[in-house]
Amino acid sequence: MISVVIVGRNDNYGGDFETRLFATAHHNFREFERRGIEAELIFVEWNPLSDRALLSQDVAAAFPQARCFVVDGSVHRLISQNRYIKVFEYHAKNVGAKRARGDWLLLTNPDNFFGKDVLDFLQAGAFNPDTFYRAGWIEIDDESDVDRTDLIDVHATDRRPYCRASGDFIFCAKSLFERVGGFREDLTFTNTHKDSILCQAFFDLTKKVRKVGTTYHLKHARDEQSKRRVQYNWKKVDRSPQGTFGLSGYCVETSIGSRITELGLPAALLREANDRQPVEPCVPRAYLESRRHRSNLENSVRRVVKLAIWQMRRR
Repeated sequence: MISVVIVGRNDNYGGDFETRLFATAHHNFREFERRGIEAELIFVEWNPLSDRALLSQDVAAAFPQARCFVVDGSVHRLISQNRYIKVFEYHAKNVGAKRARGDWLLLTNPDNFFGKDVLDFLQAGAFNPDTFYRAGWIEIDDESDVDRTDLIDVHATDRRPYCRASGDFIFCAKSLFERVGGFREDLTFTNTHKDSILCQAFFDLTKKVRKVGTTYHLKHARDEQSKRRVQYNWKKVDRSPQGTFGLSGYCVETSIGSRITELGLPAALLREANDRQPVEPCVPRAYLESRRHRSNLENSVRRVVKLAIWQMRRR
C-alpha cells in the first residue's frame, strides 16, 4: 500500500487552500481507485487555529481512506525558532510518515495533481526499495491544464538528486525514509531547503534516484513568504540519520474523532511551551556562508582580472 502524506491547517492559506486541497486529493484518489492502486491518505493538520473548526474533520468525512493527525499549537510553540512560520511542513510530514501503514510513502502537497506518467508508474508497481523517486513540476491555473503537452517542465534537464520544489513529490520505501531519519527536525528556524537536504541524504546513502513523471501545481498566493524564508548554507547541515523523528517519544496521542488523532504535550512540556515567546529567526553560525571564503574567492578573481589586463597591455 502507498501512504500519501499531505500537510495543512484551517487558515485557508493562499486564499483558496481548501479548494486546492479537495480538488487535487479527489482527482488523485479517483485515479488511484480507477487504476486499482491501493492507497491511504494521511493528512497532518499542524498548529490549527483554535477559533475555527478543524480541517481534519472535513478531510475525514470526504475521504474514507483518510487518517488525520492534529498537532496541537503547544507543540509548535515549544519548538519554533521563527515567529513567522505557522506550519512546520516537514516536521508535519515526518509525523505522517512515522504513522503511515503503507510500505511506500508518497510525500506531496495539497495543491499537486499527479500526471498520467506518475500514475502509470504507481500503477505498474515496479518499485526499488533502495531508490527514491522524484517528479517534474509544472505550474497550472486549474485542473484542465493537467497533462497538457505544450506546458514546460522546469525540471526537464535537471539531473541533481534534488530540484526546485522537490518537496512536492518524494516517493520512496518507508524503510528507506526511516534509514535516512526523515526530514531534519533540528532546523527549527526555517522550512527552507529541508526537502533538498532529504533528497541529498537519500542519494548519499544509495546513489539511486529516478525521475518518474510530472506533477501539476495549482497557482496560489504565498502569504508572507519573504518573512518566513531564511537563507543559509544547507549543504553544511549534517545529513546523518536522526535518532528519532515525527514527534515520537514525547507527544501524547489522543483520539478526538473518527480517524482523527491529536498529538499534544505532557503537562511538564506544556508549561514550558506556554512560557515561550515567539522569536526572530536566526541562522546558526555553523550554517552561515564563510566570509573568509568569499573574500578569498573575490581576491582570486581580482588577481586573474588584473593579470589578464596586464598581459593585454604588454601586447
